[in-house]
Amino acid sequence: MRIGTGLLIVLFLCSSPAVLQSMRTAAADSPTASAAAEAGANACRGMDAKLAQQRADQAFQKGQFHLAGQCYLVAGDKPRADRAFLKATAAEAPAIKRQLADNANQVKNQIRQFREAFASH
Repeated sequence: MRIGTGLLIVLFLCSSPAVLQSMRTAAADSPTASAAAEAGANACRGMDAKLAQQRADQAFQKGQFHLAGQCYLVAGDKPRADRAFLKATAAEAPAIKRQLADNANQVKNQIRQFREAFASH
């Protein structure tokens, strides 16, 4: 019972920071995601509302939801920006799910290594 509790604590301590950190770095490590995020941050800055709205509509139609959300914010259309950001999050969900599964496997391997190390001593 004590080993199970200890392993649960180790699992919690090892996985919580890793999950939070790896979720964002998984997308950031992708060259297309980081390039898109960088381009999106500056794409609509300094535009008037009408032009930003047009660019947002084009980006939304192309499936570039994060860019669309940023441009909608510049245009002052917060409801559409929220919708675009939600779609962007949904589009990233499969990659995040894979990253979480990878993190869980790493934690399982670490627990197995802890068990082996303590069993040999």
